Amino acid sequence: MTILYKLRYWLLLLTLLAGTLLWPGVQTALKVDNSLTVWFLDGDPALVAYRNFQDRFGNDEVVIVMINDQRTLLTSRYFKAFIKLTTALEAIPEVEGVIGPGNTSSPTRDLLGTTLTPLLTGTSTTDDVRSRLVKQPTIREQLFSQDYKTARFLVVLKALPDFDQRRGEVLDKIRATVGGELPHTSVYFGGVGIIYAGLNALSQQDFGFFLGVGYLIMFVLFWWIYRKPLLLLYTIGLVAMSTYFTLGLYGACGYRINLMTVLLPIIIVLLGIMDAIHVINERNQLSEAGSTAQDSALEALRKVFRPCLFTTFTTAAGFLALETSPMAILKNFGLFAALGILLCLFFTYLLGVLILPLTQPSPKVTTFTGNRLAQFLTVIMGKKPLFQALSLAFLLLFGVGVTRLKTDTYTLGYFPDNHSVVKDHRSMEAAWGPYMPLELLVEPKAGLSLQSPELVQAAVAFADSAKTIPGVGRIFGFYSLYQSGLEAQLGTKSRKALASKSVLKLAHEQLTKSYPELARKFIHEPSRTGRITVSGAMLSAGQLTVKMDTLMRISDATLGRVATVKPAGYQPMYAGIVNYVTQSQVSSLLLSFGLIVGLVWLFIRDIRLAALTVIPNLFPVVVMLGVMGWFGIWLDTATASIGAIVLSFCVDDSIHFIYNYQHHRQAGKRPELARLATVTHVGPAIVLTAIVLFSGYFLMVFGSLVTVQLWGLLTAVSIVGALYGELVIFPLVLERFDRQA
Repeated sequence: MTILYKLRYWLLLLTLLAGTLLWPGVQTALKVDNSLTVWFLDGDPALVAYRNFQDRFGNDEVVIVMINDQRTLLTSRYFKAFIKLTTALEAIPEVEGVIGPGNTSSPTRDLLGTTLTPLLTGTSTTDDVRSRLVKQPTIREQLFSQDYKTARFLVVLKALPDFDQRRGEVLDKIRATVGGELPHTSVYFGGVGIIYAGLNALSQQDFGFFLGVGYLIMFVLFWWIYRKPLLLLYTIGLVAMSTYFTLGLYGACGYRINLMTVLLPIIIVLLGIMDAIHVINERNQLSEAGSTAQDSALEALRKVFRPCLFTTFTTAAGFLALETSPMAILKNFGLFAALGILLCLFFTYLLGVLILPLTQPSPKVTTFTGNRLAQFLTVIMGKKPLFQALSLAFLLLFGVGVTRLKTDTYTLGYFPDNHSVVKDHRSMEAAWGPYMPLELLVEPKAGLSLQSPELVQAAVAFADSAKTIPGVGRIFGFYSLYQSGLEAQLGTKSRKALASKSVLKLAHEQLTKSYPELARKFIHEPSRTGRITVSGAMLSAGQLTVKMDTLMRISDATLGRVATVKPAGYQPMYAGIVNYVTQSQVSSLLLSFGLIVGLVWLFIRDIRLAALTVIPNLFPVVVMLGVMGWFGIWLDTATASIGAIVLSFCVDDSIHFIYNYQHHRQAGKRPELARLATVTHVGPAIVLTAIVLFSGYFLMVFGSLVTVQLWGLLTAVSIVGALYGELVIFPLVLERFDRQA
């Protein structure tokens, strides 16, 4: 510590210089990106398939705009407004095209042959439009609801290289354009991009809120406990600098915060406060020996260095266990959480040698808490059968809860019920029916093409069968383009015409000549691939997997003889998350336990004692998972990493506990006196840390994102479980260990 003390100002200068260089990285990190691609590793089959789909058919983030009037939309006022709206939307630079009533046209026959006639013009009458739509049911169901009270516009966005960064800006332009053209009309917005943008906004809102108010609550409590301005500065400084440098390095690597990494500051404040309190607690213990401020500060830092070093390694190892996850978002979260933990240790000591020698110890609260804990331990040891039975009852209760735990992800469930994204979604489903797109790619078998009658008829049969599935709405695909063109020219005879090879060939030629942009959206000529879009209800990932399996069975029965059908686009990736979440939680927890036991053994050189640390550390994890099971909280993308995080702060206290216990035993104290000395020495830091962290994390239940609310609730519950494990279960386990030693 003496060398570190002498170099403190040079190290501070270098740190400030490094911080200046990392400022652009912090700015990058503080932008939000919750797009689905950040969840997957490059080379993941689901991501490869998604990008192949985009290469063939462009950006799949279609903005769905629905216009609703409870009377009717078939009026000249709306006809003119739809034409103007379409023109205005197409003028937005980031919009590739618009599919809607305002620019739809269809082929009609006259004396001069076949011509394209717009559905709507400035002079269209209600009867004319209704008459044409009745004759063209395929077009009608894509543009209007059955009662003509709702119209749908699909705004197709360009696949821009910086689209993820500009998503919010582009959507704001679309909203402003629609609002400008239809200022007094019920308008709803939906689609994947709308959900992403909403999550981004709430993530940023909660990120700022909990960096501010959440930290403030913790630090106010910290001040109330110790009443020393410099001790508060010490804690704020190490947390703030660790957070800043972690985010700076995160952003310097090109990453931006998302639903998972928004939690990095929370992890850092948790571990930072724990390290600070253990250092302050040790120093308060030394102050009773009458040492000077500088000596007691440096001695305290020296005495806790070894346990703090090992808690840093074990906690970091717990997060690095997430590197076994197949999900990129969890890998990055684990890596940078581990980095933040290492930075916490560095700043605990750098700021420790800078600030702690300048302030006096504050032993009053430490002594008071230690005395009360000694009395509490006496009660526990005096009533061992009662507390053993109580602990077993808790394990049984929460263990049963674990068996009720379900794994699933429902992105819309992350929003509060009164959020505009949720309200628009409900209004759209009520007015239109299921609307979320599930993309299917159809690749003809050898000797066939997308215009082959047998393939087109099989695609129609697939659509007819798929529509019978509950939660499936409109279906539109490459075959629909031929179908709608033939309906416009042949009317009721169009269905029979789908069996004619020559008619379909002419329909395809007319389609590619008259509607080249629309044709490219559903037919990719180079790969001979067709696209079918199935509109479905917004489902959880698990439900979507079941729905896709059903669709695949229908496709095998109808299209399997003539084509290969594959799910594509956003939805299959979303559905695959469930399997990844389960794999991530199981693998990370198992690896965490293994690494922690191994590292604790290296630290204390006693395999039996190291194994005992698993019991109190397992308890809060079981409590947390049990609460999730009993209250129906899913293990999903947001809660997948909580187990590893809970384990991390439990191990921190356990190592300090076992280190002090072993020290007292090696000093010759009897087991009961060693346990008592350990509880009075380390116990105050454990209790005070729990109070501060519980207060700060419980505040998160007032967050906007449901994921943040659950994080706060489950972390607070885990802190209570960890406190019980350290102060009740661990002494009972140690007592049994001592009897058998």
